Amino acid sequence: MPIDCPMPIANLTRDEFIERDDLVMKCAYATQNNLGILCEEQVYENELADRLRAAGIKDVMTQVPLRVAHGPFSKEYRLDLVANDAVYELKTVEHFTPAHDAQVFNYAMCLGIRCIKLLNFSDTKVKGKLRLAPLTAAQRHACNISTSGWQPLSPQCQLLKEQLANLVDDLGGFLEASLYQEALSFILPAPETRLIVTSNGIPLGTHPLPMLTDHIAFHVSAYTDYIGHRRPHLQRLLATLPLKCLHWINFNHHDITLTTLIK
Repeated sequence: MPIDCPMPIANLTRDEFIERDDLVMKCAYATQNNLGILCEEQVYENELADRLRAAGIKDVMTQVPLRVAHGPFSKEYRLDLVANDAVYELKTVEHFTPAHDAQVFNYAMCLGIRCIKLLNFSDTKVKGKLRLAPLTAAQRHACNISTSGWQPLSPQCQLLKEQLANLVDDLGGFLEASLYQEALSFILPAPETRLIVTSNGIPLGTHPLPMLTDHIAFHVSAYTDYIGHRRPHLQRLLATLPLKCLHWINFNHHDITLTTLIK
């Protein structure tokens, strides 16, 4: 199956999650009171799990594997804490960022669950942030791929289009962009290569991209706003690289576009 977790996790309603969360937060506060705010994430994870077991919760597991597969490609994530079907992602950061939201949404939608919570132990008091996944599995698969701006410049370009369609059909949309890029890079295959960035003939450094051919690469993104402003920046990047063209795949909610940018 495309997505597999060895620990069955029930899809809790918001009320069911909050009911379980009351004890988890009490144990989280006690954990921080005991350890302070300067420990590493794993330390809080282990003590919180121990406290929950001591409080009578039998189904407590840490670092639960979550495997996403497509054909021969597979990627494994790790769920920090699962307690009586409630899933938590622990952090030791200054503050939560949109990247943390994206991470837990990715986990929740892979698992097909509605509720997942972020916990930050580095704040002066443990901060929790309950996130509600916006879509069901069926809704995630109702995606449309537009290729009106795409040009097949080599047989590998055609394979990119076909494998993108297969990947979306298998996994659906709305997962993290890096997952789709890694899967496509592996399946095609299109190895990631660090290309030399030059300006006015001067090498400035390198930039990594999956290469379809010696002079054709692709890039996967998940821009949902100001999309028209993104293309000029990709075009500028392309101008600095030893490429003929760049295929740009963008996941914008249900709309997926495959666009060819030519130098």
